[in-house]
Amino acid sequence: MINMKNGIIILGHGSKAPQALETLQAVGTKVQQTMTGFKVEVASMEFNKPDIPEAVANLVNQGVNKIVVVPFFLYFGIHLQEDIPEILKEEKAKYPGVEIVMASNLGADIRLVDILLDRIKEVS
Repeated sequence: MINMKNGIIILGHGSKAPQALETLQAVGTKVQQTMTGFKVEVASMEFNKPDIPEAVANLVNQGVNKIVVVPFFLYFGIHLQEDIPEILKEEKAKYPGVEIVMASNLGADIRLVDILLDRIKEVS
């Protein structure tokens, strides 16, 4: 039986503003602290490194053979509909022994509404 080593890529859009990468890295750190049996990487679609191919390579080089890509996106836009699936298809071709799957984006999850309500209360 093959020992499955699992990895997670928290995928953000990316930005020229340094705070965007810092925020994504902070989220990645919190996920790593919670998901102790997983290797966690962050990646960005634009402007920041690592990008998806680099994050996948980092995980594969650590012996990971299942990768869950989690889009840190609210909307199911073109990146999620077209760009990311195409990149993941290319990565799957590069690493045929590695399972790569994409989780759902954040969307209109009720837990986000709770956060918004907390933010409103903070200034009300």
